[in-house]
Amino acid sequence: MRNRALSVLIAGALSVVPVLYGQVEDPAQKKEPQQKEQADRAGQQTLTGCLTEEQGTFQLATSTGEQFEVTGPEALMKHKNHTVKLTGAASTEGSKKTLAVSKIEHVSPSCTK
Repeated sequence: MRNRALSVLIAGALSVVPVLYGQVEDPAQKKEPQQKEQADRAGQQTLTGCLTEEQGTFQLATSTGEQFEVTGPEALMKHKNHTVKLTGAASTEGSKKTLAVSKIEHVSPSCTK
C-alpha cells in the first residue's frame, strides 16, 4: 500500500514538471522595451537622456553623447533637468539632430553625469 501511494505521488510530480518547464521564460526571446517601442511605431525613435532647456529651446543629451533639439508638447517643461525617455520622429539636417516628441516617459528626477 505504501509503495503504491509513493508511486502515485511520483507519477503526479513527474506529470507536472513538463507543464512548469513550458512556463520558463527564455531571456533570449525577450525584446528590450526600447526595441519593442520602435517596432510598434513606424518611423518613430525612442531616446533616453537628460532634458534641458535654454532660452525656450529644449535639448536632449543621450548617454552616448548625442545631442538632439527637442520639440513637442508643453509637458516637456515639467521634465526640465530630468532624465526622460522620449519617443518621436527623429530627423537630421547637416549636423543638427531633432526629435519631434509624441510621447514622454519620466525616468529620474535628476540628470546623472
